[in-house]
Amino acid sequence: MNTDTPSYNLKAVVRETGIKAETLRAWERRYGIPRPARSAGGHRIYSRRDIDTLHWLNRRRQEGLSIGRAAERWQSMENEGRDPLQERGAAPADHFFVGQRWTEGPRIDDGGLDDADVQINSACADWVAACVAFDEAGAQQILTNAFALFPVEIVCQHVFCNGLRQLGEEWHRDKVSVQQVSFAAGQAMQRVKVLLGACPPPTRPGQILLACPPGESHTFGIALLQLILKRKGFGTVYLGDNLPANATEETLSKIRPDLVILVSQQLRSAGNLLELAERAIHNRVPVASGGRVLNLSEPIRRRIPGDFLGTNLLQAGSRVESLLSSSYQNRDAALLPNEYRDLLDSYRSNLLQISSLVLKPAQGDPPRWAALGRPYFSISNSLVAALRLGDPSLISLESQWLSTFLDSRSIPIQVMEEYLTLAAAAVESVLGADADPINQMLETLLTEIQTYIHASEPQGA
Repeated sequence: MNTDTPSYNLKAVVRETGIKAETLRAWERRYGIPRPARSAGGHRIYSRRDIDTLHWLNRRRQEGLSIGRAAERWQSMENEGRDPLQERGAAPADHFFVGQRWTEGPRIDDGGLDDADVQINSACADWVAACVAFDEAGAQQILTNAFALFPVEIVCQHVFCNGLRQLGEEWHRDKVSVQQVSFAAGQAMQRVKVLLGACPPPTRPGQILLACPPGESHTFGIALLQLILKRKGFGTVYLGDNLPANATEETLSKIRPDLVILVSQQLRSAGNLLELAERAIHNRVPVASGGRVLNLSEPIRRRIPGDFLGTNLLQAGSRVESLLSSSYQNRDAALLPNEYRDLLDSYRSNLLQISSLVLKPAQGDPPRWAALGRPYFSISNSLVAALRLGDPSLISLESQWLSTFLDSRSIPIQVMEEYLTLAAAAVESVLGADADPINQMLETLLTEIQTYIHASEPQGA
């Protein structure tokens, strides 16, 4: 039968797609999708292609797009002479990655909201408010209601991911406390663990090992990915955060996974991810990786061997499914240039002495730069990661969050200048002329932080 032939009434389409009749009529009115024919009596008659179009729109919504964005994507592809139904594996263009989660979901345009969009966004807002108020019972009840109305994947993406992203950004701007963020993350992880425990035994071949490298403590994104994979029927072994590199071979020999998934959210752990990936490759185990820092940096994606999982959680789940259903071969990555390998070894072996020189002026009253707290501990690890990845310019990835941290806490830029100047002097004192690349990284970091800070200052009259 010709797929364009009108053959299905409204009731049949509702039954097959699960989309309410009023929603179908609203989509047709607002977006011109689908485009059913009319009977002599004025009733809608849908073709097979109309139904496939609705399934396509539903998949885009499950991947995180609002219906308005999904319709725009469909129309854009048609305008380019492409048939969206022939490109079902294509990832939505509107996905992005911010903060400490795998995905923050779509930016919803208010003109494209339907009842489901309003309900799930309201659930997210209510859940965030309950977490900020430390209302455990309220937060859990909101989640219970959301899971009763929507698929697990939709709630995880639109409530957990969006909510935690929002709270992370508000903490970064000093609008909420770290305790409020931790409470919300704990509530979300508690529910995810319950959902993981409720998953049935594996029904599909393939054992997947999931882990975060040393230095990576943000595990919520990879826990959600494990949930999605288990709901797809795959067997998983979740090792959590800070997987030691020196135990990799023994772990692989015991588990014998068909795929290793490694996730890194920050630059300072990405270098360790590279080491774990290389060890898995050496043991002839396929590797795939993802996370915030890989989404932000195409050079890092090129440096990590294996497959890149994509920029959002559901896309990652589909990519894993595709890898396990094919004879996947690891993609090799370029070897680290010897000049950076030698510098990295030298810096690491002398790091204790360098740190002692920086701390020496702290005798007596604490130095002003002690107020930096978390940034002070992360900068050195980020330097190591950039060198491990063979690209000193990657240190620029740290500049924006550092500048926001300073600005939101009213820490003068001079405090960061003081610390980085001390660090550069200590590195040069210990490493001599070999310190030039590291000191250039510190100078780049300071310059970019200053640029961000000055750009955010109000302009004079």
